[in-house]
Amino acid sequence: MKIIQGLNYRQWQQRNTDKFKTLTVAQQEEARTKGFFNRGWEQVQKSWDILMSFVNIVNNNVVTIFDHKLNKGDLLGAINQSTYEAEQLQNIVEKEVDKMDKLLQKATDIFNKTKKRFATYETAMEYRYNDQTTT
Repeated sequence: MKIIQGLNYRQWQQRNTDKFKTLTVAQQEEARTKGFFNRGWEQVQKSWDILMSFVNIVNNNVVTIFDHKLNKGDLLGAINQSTYEAEQLQNIVEKEVDKMDKLLQKATDIFNKTKKRFATYETAMEYRYNDQTTT
């Protein structure tokens, strides 16, 4: 079985079909005039390149690195990019969690300080009340 860029013939065809279905009718017709034909190894590969020009137009030419690698058929590169992005996101989340922990600690310190002051005030008031009732 022949495999190109990690996909066999049927997988290439299915991927092309899935992308083709996302195009508008006008874009599908234009793709056909440009040579889209989803049969035969060479045609299937050429058709993928034709489809990618439409996908980039649909996305306003804003393509993530992950999408670019995936569109080029670089599955391993797309997986690596996905892993990299996940690690970056994890670092951001860890920093935010650290900030939240610091805020929580600050709030706890303020609460404990206030509680201590209140306890001291309460004790002083009890002492004053007891002092007044005994005399």
